[in-house]
Amino acid sequence: MLSFETIFKEKVIFDHYKSQHIFRTTLLKMIFRIEIVLILSICMILTECKLVRCPDNETLDMESDGYQYIRKKQPLIPVLYREWWFFALYDPLEDVGFCMGYSVTDPAKKFSLETSGIAGMLWTSVENNTGQDPIDILDVYDYEQFSAYKENATVNIGKDNSIKVLDPTTYQIVGKTKNGQIRWSLTFKQMSYACRQKEEIPELLELDWIAYMPSANVLGFIQYNNKTFSINTTAYHDHNYGAWPASLFNWIWAQFHRVDEDFSLVLGSYHIPETEDSYIGYTFIRWREQRIETGTLCEDHFHLQPLEWLIVDGKKYSIHNKVEAFNEQYRILIEYKARVTNNNPGG
Repeated sequence: MLSFETIFKEKVIFDHYKSQHIFRTTLLKMIFRIEIVLILSICMILTECKLVRCPDNETLDMESDGYQYIRKKQPLIPVLYREWWFFALYDPLEDVGFCMGYSVTDPAKKFSLETSGIAGMLWTSVENNTGQDPIDILDVYDYEQFSAYKENATVNIGKDNSIKVLDPTTYQIVGKTKNGQIRWSLTFKQMSYACRQKEEIPELLELDWIAYMPSANVLGFIQYNNKTFSINTTAYHDHNYGAWPASLFNWIWAQFHRVDEDFSLVLGSYHIPETEDSYIGYTFIRWREQRIETGTLCEDHFHLQPLEWLIVDGKKYSIHNKVEAFNEQYRILIEYKARVTNNNPGG
């Protein structure tokens, strides 16, 4: 048996309660800069081959990150269908946090609710935040102003907002708010292999999630009014799609990476409705060419314990969590707490 323990302490970007309801509703979306202590204890059994219930060996290529609606048969409840491509970063030198989603809603047009748009937030001060609110971004476009490819993640919304696929591991995202206040041009380079989680009730509901870039390097700029921030840091990108009543679930998501250590971790969990403190969840790890998945659906132990709450509009949201996940080979302990919390309309 070979055992070892790795301890990382880092400040990262954390996006809490990421929701499918991109437009038409006002939802809570938070991105936190957090102080996180991650203890990863791994015991690798070299003398005995154990059954791996979640082998995490799926091939995830450019088409996996392409427009998925046109690949699938129409969902039973098409008005619930949402698809969006999400990007997040924090640059410690500039002390700037930024997230952006490019989205489409109800492309079946069954209830005349079809739209597209961009939604995100910009923090011009994270480490030195003294109570400043973020700058919210929420621009809605007609569905006819949206186009996307099934072959890769090429997306266009209006004439100013796009995702350009330069090669299988390199994307450029470009955008401008309708009021001209914020502009960005950022190039993301994938630094760890993608991971994917799917939840579904066959023939009824489905939520598919792929973190195409669990960790990435990013270069470019963000311009806010007359100030330009030069970005050179690490980042994250994922892609979500499906027909799912997100408002019924308290969705918790977090990501942590150390590109210099060839390490990334993505955590996803949601509260089971009508229960006191029961959560279903999973973790994905990318470390030195290894691909590791643990979670409830893998028949592994997964426990999320909220330690502190924030009440917004009468609803509780956990801002300090402790997570434990393990199986016969891996044990993961994570505790994290929000440094900054924000209320943002959109997705």
